[in-house]
Amino acid sequence: MRILKFGGSSIATPERIKNVIAIVKQYHSLYTDITLVVSAQGGVTDQLVKLCESIPTDKVSCESNILEIEQRHLNSIKELLPMAQQPSAMAEVMAICNELAGIAKGASLVGELTLRTRDLILSFGERLSAFVITHALKSEINTVNYTDARILVKTDANFGYAKVDFELSNRLIQEYYAANKGLNVVTGFIGSTSNGQTTTLGRSGSDYTASIIGAALKADAIEIWTDVDGVMTADPRFVKEAQSIEQLSYNEAMEITHFGAKVIFPATMQPAMAKEIPILVKNTFNPSHKGTLICSESGKGTGFIKGISSLRDICLINIEGSGMVGVAGVSARMFRVLAQHQISVILISQASSEHSICIGLLQEEAEQACHLLRKTFSEELHAGLISDIYYEGELAVVAVVGENMRKMPGVSARVFGPLGRNGINVKAICQGSSELNISIVIEQKNLKKALRVLHQSLFNYELLQLHLYIIGTGVIGSKLLEMIENQKESLSEQKILLKICGICNSRKMIVGEDDIAISDWKNSLEKDFQRSDLGQLTESIISQNLENSVFIDVTASDEPVKYYNELLSNNIAIVTANKRANTQNMLQYNLLHASAKKRNTPFHYETNVGAGLPVINVLQSLINSGDQVNKIEAVLSGTMNYLLSEYDGQKPFSELVQYAKDNSYSEPDPRDDLSGTDVARKCLILARECGWAIEESDIEVEPLMSAESAAAKDIPAFFAELKNYDQPFHQRFEAAKAKGKRLRYVAKIEGGKAKVSVMEVDDTHAFYSLRGTENCISLTTKYYQQYPMVIKGPGAGVNVTSAGVLADIVRIAEGLKR
Repeated sequence: MRILKFGGSSIATPERIKNVIAIVKQYHSLYTDITLVVSAQGGVTDQLVKLCESIPTDKVSCESNILEIEQRHLNSIKELLPMAQQPSAMAEVMAICNELAGIAKGASLVGELTLRTRDLILSFGERLSAFVITHALKSEINTVNYTDARILVKTDANFGYAKVDFELSNRLIQEYYAANKGLNVVTGFIGSTSNGQTTTLGRSGSDYTASIIGAALKADAIEIWTDVDGVMTADPRFVKEAQSIEQLSYNEAMEITHFGAKVIFPATMQPAMAKEIPILVKNTFNPSHKGTLICSESGKGTGFIKGISSLRDICLINIEGSGMVGVAGVSARMFRVLAQHQISVILISQASSEHSICIGLLQEEAEQACHLLRKTFSEELHAGLISDIYYEGELAVVAVVGENMRKMPGVSARVFGPLGRNGINVKAICQGSSELNISIVIEQKNLKKALRVLHQSLFNYELLQLHLYIIGTGVIGSKLLEMIENQKESLSEQKILLKICGICNSRKMIVGEDDIAISDWKNSLEKDFQRSDLGQLTESIISQNLENSVFIDVTASDEPVKYYNELLSNNIAIVTANKRANTQNMLQYNLLHASAKKRNTPFHYETNVGAGLPVINVLQSLINSGDQVNKIEAVLSGTMNYLLSEYDGQKPFSELVQYAKDNSYSEPDPRDDLSGTDVARKCLILARECGWAIEESDIEVEPLMSAESAAAKDIPAFFAELKNYDQPFHQRFEAAKAKGKRLRYVAKIEGGKAKVSVMEVDDTHAFYSLRGTENCISLTTKYYQQYPMVIKGPGAGVNVTSAGVLADIVRIAEGLKR
């Protein structure tokens, strides 16, 4: 015997019913005995609920609802049955709908709707669908019986959620099947009392019907056909990477479904579980997929975590007070009063000190539960033994389930570590001694993010996914995007996947949860853009709340820096090539770094100094290891070093500057380089990294040009004035040369003081041999005193800077893997 149950979505339209018939025909050729349990067609139960709500007040709406239901089933008959069979079937449907109309009219005249009448009205959905499907099957299969479950499933009179009398129901089912061979099409969801009053079985009642019949007949399997490929590792609406679970134990399935997996309801499994009947969850729209097998065994080789389930609209009720410590019966009183009012407790968490206890309930029951508990413990509240009873709402429960995690060390770290790194605060934790389930309560706004984070940690842990928002599409931003695309394979080998979720420049921006194709980002920015608004972009990034989000600033603007603190406070990591953040006043600097530290959010800015050279990272490593920086000498401008290393006295200095400008070795306005301001800012960043609290104004700066050149009204005027600087500069060059020395533009930091100036160096100095646009940083520390640590290499350039930004991004990914 095989029991096949098809839900409302599987039979919502005539086309879908045809698909079900094809599946049933295939099974009929394989199995002698088949039972088909059906729900109401998709949406019909909702219409009947709406009908019940409108009966006391809206007669017109009632009639309209019934006509819609009637017409829908008549249309199904027209689509599914041969012409000759249609009149009698249509007449029967109209008769059933007339019966429904009569019941609704009677209730309307009385002016109220009892729970008994409500159950009777709701039964029409399954009765109509089973009737239509029975007649559709009769044209394909010889012996098909329409079976009203009210003659088989007997219950008590608890209308809306009736309790099954298994002893009587099992006998009636067995007697009926002994007398009615062939294919039986059974109405799900409904039963009846011993005196024939219609009842309903509650949520997922049709699944329950299938399980009741399967258990009574000792079926070889019960198959629940739905619209997904079995029970999933997580809710696929939130986690695109969710996979079908091949096999679950009954206990695992009960845990997963208790916490919100809607594929199957816990009560469904109880009759089947008692008889150890396997349950298969299959997809009507993908029948070749093997789905999920639920049986007594968890299954081998399927990982220690089976699934992540969740439940929304939860509240936590907290009871706190020193008067509970060591006092027996507090919990008993609490649960007793809640049970008396049919309030179900979802989870419980209690401190070992017994000073506080919290329980999870549905949000809709919070006010009532708090009122009942305050009344129950009124004396203790008055005496101060219990300090407070209150609730916190807008929460969700996330449950991590798997029998194989018993006695498996490190599971909790895989759960709580990634949540913490993504700024998801855990309100309560619950784990039974069976170690089958770890349940956590979080803010509901973080549910999607939590599910994605946990799914990646527990199922896709080999591939870490980062969501990137790139600000700036100039030469650095464009090259960075190119590098990410070109290094996709290399990054994949490192188990890193970079998704571009936002791109913004000074005029346009695109942002969304779906990743932007890097190969076509320019066209996307042109076609799908919004007007650039960094405030709006920041709001979008925060509201999207994607896990492992990284804001990448490759501009030289003050504008993005305004949003750094807000981003870091919301656990959005930042990678920046923009020096503005780390060179603002000390108060703002400290606030920014404090936000990153407080939220444990990565804030990387390696390319602020030395482009791709590992300067910042090395400094931080030295300081973190207990070293102390005593002095820094650094050549930090590629432009300045080019001018000083290439100058040989044969060509005037002003002509060399003109050449540098023409070949893009300098900024478009060379004064931006020659002023020394850029070097001073880099010097400031290094000083602050060493712990010296200085401002940019504290740095003594010597420009590499005259005051008149600096004050020139435009660039041509600047070059005209710079010619007057050729002779003084040449004299300085010759003076150094006469001593066997060379001129270098050096930032020097020592004893908390910083200076940027032209310096003479001899052939023993690390800066003596520098050529072109090289940078060089010499670190004299407690451990590197006699022989300073020297970091040397290209200090500017599109490729090295973009590579440095990408290295910072990869560093974040590596940190998240730990």
